[in-house]
Amino acid sequence: MTDEQSTSSFQLSHPRRISWLTIVLALLAVGTFLAIAQPNAQYYVPQMMEGFTGGGLRVNATDPVAPRGIQVNYAESSGAPTSVQDIMMDSRAYYPYPYPNQEVPVTDTREFLKVNYNASMQARDVQGLTRRVETTVRGFDGRVDQESSSPRSGYVSFVVPASKYDAFRTELESLVGSRFLTVNISSQNLLPQKQSIEEQQKQADATLADYKAARQRLVNTHTSTVRSLQAQIDADVQELASLRAQTQTYDIQIRIQSLSNEFSTLRAQLANENTSYSVQLKNADANIKNAQDWQTAVQKQGTALMDNVATVSGSVSIRWISLWEMAQLYLPGYWIPFIFAVLAFCSYLWDRRRFGTA
Repeated sequence: MTDEQSTSSFQLSHPRRISWLTIVLALLAVGTFLAIAQPNAQYYVPQMMEGFTGGGLRVNATDPVAPRGIQVNYAESSGAPTSVQDIMMDSRAYYPYPYPNQEVPVTDTREFLKVNYNASMQARDVQGLTRRVETTVRGFDGRVDQESSSPRSGYVSFVVPASKYDAFRTELESLVGSRFLTVNISSQNLLPQKQSIEEQQKQADATLADYKAARQRLVNTHTSTVRSLQAQIDADVQELASLRAQTQTYDIQIRIQSLSNEFSTLRAQLANENTSYSVQLKNADANIKNAQDWQTAVQKQGTALMDNVATVSGSVSIRWISLWEMAQLYLPGYWIPFIFAVLAFCSYLWDRRRFGTA
């Protein structure tokens, strides 16, 4: 019975005096509990940069593409022409422009990975950390594309060589502790774009070869036609000279008149042939030039894709962190109010012992 009374007296009694330490610890326990239960809804939103287009590759609207409206005659390219007119290009045909095929065959196991690296850091000295990030980027032969810095936030957009990406990432992520770092990495295989460029390259090469073959046929046909017309003209000139040297009878005069008319007709045909050949040769040379430009444009696309794959694009956003937020990172959840509550209770017990109970 005595033990029960003493226990009840201990539970109901309170110290004659409560110290300020106990009060402060209790208020801190309550305040931190409310702060964690109702966190601030405002968050830092980092600036956004350009990302991948469609298949992950960057696109410039001014880049050259396959020329449009260039005359192509695929029907004539495989067969021998019967006349100069057969070599004229069909204005209704255009260069094909294949687009990336998203259904890549599983047999093609090549990888052209484009990596995009994004990190979010928290620090007390935002501007100092921003400068260190820039120095790290340039130290690995990278390029800073965008930079902004203020006491509360910082941002760095960069490009680094893929060959130095692993070492760069290790160095960059060592600038802050793991609790103050968030990393997001994405990668995409640009194999569909690579296959599309390869298909364009094949078509550009084939088209250029067809144009050159058509031009050669044009030259050969013109040479054969001119040779034939010139031979007939020379034969008529010789025969006319022979007839005019003879005694001019009625039959000879009729023959001379006929040969003269034939000679005029052949000369007109030769002149027309040379004029037509000049126009068609100019057109053929222009088509070859345009096909070569297309071929060069496709090669530049291939080079640009490989250059894109050979680099890693990334960004680092930096946010100022308060001491309260740092404490939450080390003691997540309700650990902080729990510790204050335990300390407040211990202080309360100490007050009972120091000041006695009422």
